[in-house]
Amino acid sequence: MVKYKVWNCKIVMPYDAELPSGFDRPPRRVAIEAVENAGVHVISCFSGWGGTLTKTELEVLNEGLSNGH
Repeated sequence: MVKYKVWNCKIVMPYDAELPSGFDRPPRRVAIEAVENAGVHVISCFSGWGGTLTKTELEVLNEGLSNGH
C-alpha cells in the first residue's frame, strides 16, 4: 500500500493514574468502530502509553491547566 491517511489522537492523563493491563483496548476499539460506522475501512490501529507530546501540544496543555481546565 502506497497511499493512506492517518488520524492521530493523544489521550493525556495524570502520570500517577493506575491503568490496568490492556486499558487501551476499549478506547481503541471504540475509535475503530466509530470510523467504520462512518463507512471507512480501518486498515490498522496502533496505540500505547509510550507516546509523547510535541512542544506545541505541551504548551496548549499547560495553558489549559493554568486556566483551570
